[in-house]
Amino acid sequence: MRIANLKKAMWGFMAFASTLVCVMDCYPLIPAVYGVYCLSNARTIIFYIGLIIGMGYFISIPSICKYLFIIAVICFGVRLFVRKSNKNGCLTTAVVAACATAVMNLTVAFIGRPDTDEIVLAVAESLVVFSAAFALCRACEYLRAFGHDENTVMAGLLPDREEAFATAVSGLSGIISTANVMAVKCTADKIPDESEKIQLEVTGRLCACCEGCSVCWTSGASISDSIKMLADAVRNRMKTEEIVQNRYVEGCPHYTRMVEAATEAFARIELNEAWYRRLTENRRVIAAQLDAMAELMEGWCRAEKCIDKKRRLRLSRVYVYTKEAGIQVENAHIYENVRQQICIKADVCTKADGGIEISRYVQSVSRAMGMKLRQAQGTVSIISDERTSIVLYEENQFYALSGVATKKKTGSQANGDSCSMFQLDDGMYHVCVSDGMGSGKQAQAESTLVVDLLEKLLEAGFSRESALKLMNSAMVISAGEESYSTVDFATIDMYTGELELAKTGAAPSFIKSGKQVSVIENESLPAGVDAAQESIHSKNTLQSGDFLVMVTDGVLEYLHVKDRQGKLMDIIAGVKSDNAGVLAQEILDRVLLDTGGYAMDDMTVVAIGIWEK
Repeated sequence: MRIANLKKAMWGFMAFASTLVCVMDCYPLIPAVYGVYCLSNARTIIFYIGLIIGMGYFISIPSICKYLFIIAVICFGVRLFVRKSNKNGCLTTAVVAACATAVMNLTVAFIGRPDTDEIVLAVAESLVVFSAAFALCRACEYLRAFGHDENTVMAGLLPDREEAFATAVSGLSGIISTANVMAVKCTADKIPDESEKIQLEVTGRLCACCEGCSVCWTSGASISDSIKMLADAVRNRMKTEEIVQNRYVEGCPHYTRMVEAATEAFARIELNEAWYRRLTENRRVIAAQLDAMAELMEGWCRAEKCIDKKRRLRLSRVYVYTKEAGIQVENAHIYENVRQQICIKADVCTKADGGIEISRYVQSVSRAMGMKLRQAQGTVSIISDERTSIVLYEENQFYALSGVATKKKTGSQANGDSCSMFQLDDGMYHVCVSDGMGSGKQAQAESTLVVDLLEKLLEAGFSRESALKLMNSAMVISAGEESYSTVDFATIDMYTGELELAKTGAAPSFIKSGKQVSVIENESLPAGVDAAQESIHSKNTLQSGDFLVMVTDGVLEYLHVKDRQGKLMDIIAGVKSDNAGVLAQEILDRVLLDTGGYAMDDMTVVAIGIWEK
């Protein structure tokens, strides 16, 4: 309230002060200040009070009439040319004020006997009015933008609350992991091995109820060792008939029942241990998922930082330049991510008939920020009168083109390999190649599940590491016996060209730089084998014109040479094409030429090339 009253008082003071500047019986600041007042959409009677008091005290009656007419023309002109087009009226307002002043002065001059001095004075006053109006308009626009408040609320939650929640989830994960480790340790310390369990089961069910128990256990023969030998034979999965024939326990009238009891006990022990291993694995999966959630929320806290205060002048220029383009901008904020890339978020609309293309908004903001920007994926193409939120990101240094070549296993119904290439708004280009175990529709379903899950997790905001952990956890839970998938996951930073490869049981990948080809290989288990397994990561840097070639194991395993990697590297180096699709297809064709055109397994070749924009 105090700020609003101060602004009103300032308008009144400016109106009064404009009547104090007199040059050769001219008051050029009156039309200039009034034009700025009309453009600012301010509504206060104090402005007119200050103007009337100043004009009545300092200006003659003829001059009052003259400037009242000029004020009326400016008011009409600003409403007609500025409000209707919704463009920044700095230039328009200055032109209207200067033209109104010139017309009035020249009209008065020509009614009488005009001379050269009067015409020159009229033109000079018009030029002064134009300059003052334009400068004051720009100054007011920048001052208004400088009053913009920095937004400290992100992602719908306060950062400190979000960070506290992430810490709590991470702590819960630690509790579950610790409890799981303690449970496994206690089980290992307190529970006897399988042979001892079988022995206890047999003696409890048969010996304790047998009338000759006291005779057997007090005789010179070691009945305990004999039963333990029987239990070892059962645990080693010896056939029941052989165990009965061997007569590990001599003289026992219930030996056959003892063998049956030992076999049943071993089966029950195995089932219990299987369920216990499953419970332990599920605890580890839950802990891994909670860790991923905690990493996601911590990443949100660190992902973007509002830097409105550091870039206040740039932000002011955004408001000014977009209004010049006829676009209304509100709630504009500048953010910087951990990689120091800039993004701008704002609510925009326009009153222009037919709307305005998004490209004009992008160009205006780029000019204001002094850097090339791009709109986020899925942004509207036309800005209309309906307010919408638009996000602009700093333009990438590189762009990527990819190509894929595939061939299913000879005689198979479907290709068990799946792949996906996509770029997110943060400038990271992701490539995922998965090979389902075996071939056919089942392998295809498993590899497609892996690829789709990773893509959705990354689009939802999970980091690469968290997405891989969650995907592996999901595979552990859902995978049946002998049902796993390899994962070859590449991320290319389109700002720097940095490449990071994460392999989970995947085949080697290759980097083609001119005529040179290098290999990247990491040995690890496929996804779904162990909830605690980690993907093997490696980092490289790609230059403009370099290619990343990713293949499934079917491409490498059936080359009829001893050094398969060397053979494939020679094939890649021999392809002379800058087209990613042609490169991938040529590689696959030459591999099939070596195998006689017969595919012993599903084959997939993915080629990704990057170039500077």
